[in-house]
Amino acid sequence: SSIGVTLLENGTAVSRRDYVDDQWQEESGALLTNLLEEGESLTPGRSYEERLSVQNSGSIDSYVRVTLYRGWTKDGKSMDTELSPKLIGLDLSGGDWIEDVSAATSERTVLYYRNILKSGQETPPLCTALRIDPAVARKVSETHTETAEGTVVSTRFAYDGFQFQVKAEVDAVQTHNAEEAIKSAWGVDVEIAEDGTLRLPSQGQ
Repeated sequence: SSIGVTLLENGTAVSRRDYVDDQWQEESGALLTNLLEEGESLTPGRSYEERLSVQNSGSIDSYVRVTLYRGWTKDGKSMDTELSPKLIGLDLSGGDWIEDVSAATSERTVLYYRNILKSGQETPPLCTALRIDPAVARKVSETHTETAEGTVVSTRFAYDGFQFQVKAEVDAVQTHNAEEAIKSAWGVDVEIAEDGTLRLPSQGQ
């Protein structure tokens, strides 16, 4: 049987991984490429549409999870900075998406879709918007230099030269023997109810 998942951003497929003809077929794309209009600058504090959802692009029903990563980079490399990943806000939808808080860090959020995702179907959005906390603009340092003309004050923003990054990883597990399959694939103990809904017993969700 063919298992497969596709990540959608604002209704458009950006990446997929499908098992077809005994081999994996993968396509990876970039998020946030259409976040801004041409010539527009990002405004801290403003919410931008960022609807992420998952489609079952395989031929069998499955359970899916999404792992979100966020952070700050400089020159394309991860950097340890005073800028917190929490300044990159994602408005999570909740509902049928449940968060594994035991797996959460400041950079990582793990979400499970509690229902069986049938072949061809799409989940509701797991998040709806992205917002950079305006507090990022308040992280500044000043230097004072005495010159013949007086004191020159130089202001440097902590985020100068940095870019924010959001990454989403999607994976799927078969519904057959789901509890064992999920434990084997994801290393997580879950409970599957008679109606097929998934529950994280350690969190009561």
